[in-house]
Amino acid sequence: MTGKLHISCRQRQQTILAKAGDNLLDILRTEGFIISAPCGGFGKCKKCIVLTYKGALLACKTIITKDFFDTEIYLPANNKMQILDAYENLYPVECNRNITPPYGIAIDIGTTTLAFELLDMVNGIRIASYSQMNNQRDFGADVMTRITNAVNGAQAKLNAYVIKDICNGILHIINNSGIGAEDISLIAISGNTTMLHLLQNMSCDSLGVAPFTPVCTNMRITSFAKLFGRDLLSCNVIILPGISTFVGADIAAGLLCANWPNVSGNNILIDLGTNGEMAFFSADKIITTSTAAGPAFEAGNISMGMGSVSGAIAKASYLPDSHVFDCVTIGNALPIGICGTGVIDISAELIKNNLVDETGYILSDAPHVHITSDIYFTQNDIREIQLAKAAVRAGIEVLLDIAGTSYQELTNVFIAGGFGHKINLQNAANLGLIPSEFTDKVISLGNASLGGCARVLLSSTAEADILKLVKVSQEVNLATHPKFNELFINYMGME
Repeated sequence: MTGKLHISCRQRQQTILAKAGDNLLDILRTEGFIISAPCGGFGKCKKCIVLTYKGALLACKTIITKDFFDTEIYLPANNKMQILDAYENLYPVECNRNITPPYGIAIDIGTTTLAFELLDMVNGIRIASYSQMNNQRDFGADVMTRITNAVNGAQAKLNAYVIKDICNGILHIINNSGIGAEDISLIAISGNTTMLHLLQNMSCDSLGVAPFTPVCTNMRITSFAKLFGRDLLSCNVIILPGISTFVGADIAAGLLCANWPNVSGNNILIDLGTNGEMAFFSADKIITTSTAAGPAFEAGNISMGMGSVSGAIAKASYLPDSHVFDCVTIGNALPIGICGTGVIDISAELIKNNLVDETGYILSDAPHVHITSDIYFTQNDIREIQLAKAAVRAGIEVLLDIAGTSYQELTNVFIAGGFGHKINLQNAANLGLIPSEFTDKVISLGNASLGGCARVLLSSTAEADILKLVKVSQEVNLATHPKFNELFINYMGME
C-alpha cells in the first residue's frame, strides 16, 4: 500500500510517496532531508526525533503504516554548526609547484565536517575557504558505525553523499571567489582511512573486523573526472597516504602541519576529534597509535549533547554558593544543549566541587545533575566521558613509554582538531584527559589535516615528505599492549 506523507522542515515543504512497512528515517534520507542520527539509526542516541500525529517519535524506529498517509510530519530545524576550517600556519612551506594556472584546492574530509581552502599555489596565499557538515553523519557519528552501515548495504549511499558534499563545496568556493573552474590546476584531499575509502568507493568490509585491514592507504593521483564521475573540473587530484586503518592521512597531514621532519626535540601530536589518534615524533622517529575514545568529546552519546551550534553550552563553571552552573553558549543564545568543550568543563567542575565521587558516581539523590533548569548531565554521560578520557590518557602513557621519554622531556604538545582548538586546557588536566605537565607546552594547530593537505598542494617537497613519513612510521596496537588495560582502568577514576 502506497500513500503520501507531507514533510515540513523549516521553509521546506514537500509531499513524498511512501509504502506501508517503510522505515521513516530511510525515506527521509532518500528524499534528501538531513536528520541528526549520530548512532547510525540504531535507536540509541534518541536524536532523530520528528513530530507526527502520534506525537514525538524516533524516525529510525518508526515504520510507516496506512495511518501516516496524508498526515503532516514535522522535522526539527538544524542550526548551522560552527566548523573549524582554519589552521595555524606556524611553519611556512616553500612554494615550489610552479604550476599554471596557479590555483589549487585543499580538502579535509572529517568524520563530522568537511573543510575547503582555495590557494594561490605560486605565492602561498589563501584566497577563500569554506566548511560544511559531512552529511554522512546520517549514517552514524563515528567511524565504526559508518563502517557497519557500509557493510550492511549503505556503501553506495555513503559514497554518493561525500561526492555530492565535495562537489557542492568546490562550487561554493568557485562561485564566491571569482576564480573560474578552468583556473583550478590541482586538488589535494586528506581524511581518515574510512573517509578516504568511502570517497574512493573502496570496500569497508575488512576495516571493521580483525585484523582491520585497509584496501589501500597509498597516495593516489588521479583525474577529477575519474574520481568524482563528473566534469566539474579538469584537474588532477592527490589523495594523501595514510599510515594504517586507524591512523589515516589526516594524522600524516597533521604531522606535516607540525613541521615534520624539520622539528627539534621530542614532540607529541594529539587529535581529539571523533576518534583519538596520537603520534610521538622527532626528526628521525614517528610512533603512532589510536584509541577507541568514541564520540563523547564531540558530545556524541551524551544525552543532551549536540554540535557547536547556536545555543550549545560551550563553557561552564559551577557556583558553589548558589549551587548552580554559570554557562556560556555559542552565540550567547538560550541554552538548548551541550557541545564538546562544555562536556569537558562540566565534567571537570563535577570533580572540583565534589558532585561526583572518585568512581564517577553522582553524589545526590537525583539521577542527574542539572546544568540549567532543563538541561542536565546524566550518570551515563559521566560514564561516556570516563571511558573516553581513560582511553586517550592511557594511549598517551603507552606512547611515551614506548618512545622512552617523559612529560618533562617533551618539547611541544600539538593538539589538532576543532575540539582541541577551543578546549579549556586546565579543565582537561583536572579531568585527567591530559597530564598537567602538558598545559604549558600545548600548541593548538586547528585543522591540522587541512594544514598538511595545503602543504602538499603548495610543495612537491612536502609531497615527498609525507611519503617518507608514512614509510618510517611505527604503529602501536594498544589492544595488545600489556600496559594499556591497567592504565585504562587507573584513569577511569574521577579524582
